[in-house]
Amino acid sequence: MMASLFVTGTDTDVGKTCVTAGIVSYLSKMNVNVGVMKPFASGYKTTVDSVSDDVKILMKYSGVNDPVDLVNPYFFEIPTSPYDACKQLNLEIDISRVIDSYKQLTSIHDVVIVEGIGGIMTPISKNYFVSDLIADLQMNTIIVTGSKVGTMNHLMLTYQHAKEKKIPLNGFVINQNVSDGYESSNLRKQIIDLSGQIVYGTIPYQKSFNIESYVENFSNFIDVSSLGFENI
Repeated sequence: MMASLFVTGTDTDVGKTCVTAGIVSYLSKMNVNVGVMKPFASGYKTTVDSVSDDVKILMKYSGVNDPVDLVNPYFFEIPTSPYDACKQLNLEIDISRVIDSYKQLTSIHDVVIVEGIGGIMTPISKNYFVSDLIADLQMNTIIVTGSKVGTMNHLMLTYQHAKEKKIPLNGFVINQNVSDGYESSNLRKQIIDLSGQIVYGTIPYQKSFNIESYVENFSNFIDVSSLGFENI
């Protein structure tokens, strides 16, 4: 099996799903047998099939036909963390179900790209966070960061926590998700200076966001092969 990858972020709404879609679309076009997984998703359902919009995006651009409950073992139909959703909805999470689903996906795909929920410290249960899941899955990770002023705080907290958890970090992707904020070269320099990590590129801000255009042009801004897929 080739290298698989976990996509985490500095916060909610920094572009993890879009970045993940860009990666899997590129790999699929390169004829890589790529699978995708979003262990936890949340948000109000928009259709009768009770499938997360994010999961639909990932499945569409990866081209997989895997069972939805394998790709997304847990979908909470309220916009909150898994921990809080379980409290509100009186549910329990079985982490072994998530790990087993990942193992099944790795048995049928050469590469599996896993997208996290929220940030690296988003609680899944009282004493179990996204970072614990990454560690249990034993995956290399990239961090997606937005570009608003103040993001360096979130970014460095994410980086330091990953280091403390001994999570293997491949580097950062900058997603310019606001029209103002840091200029991309400035943010890139700060990340490299303060963390010593690779910045794989910057996806520029789109005034009128379009997911099709974003995914289509993703590899123009991010060298996907350098994310850990050099041998494809």
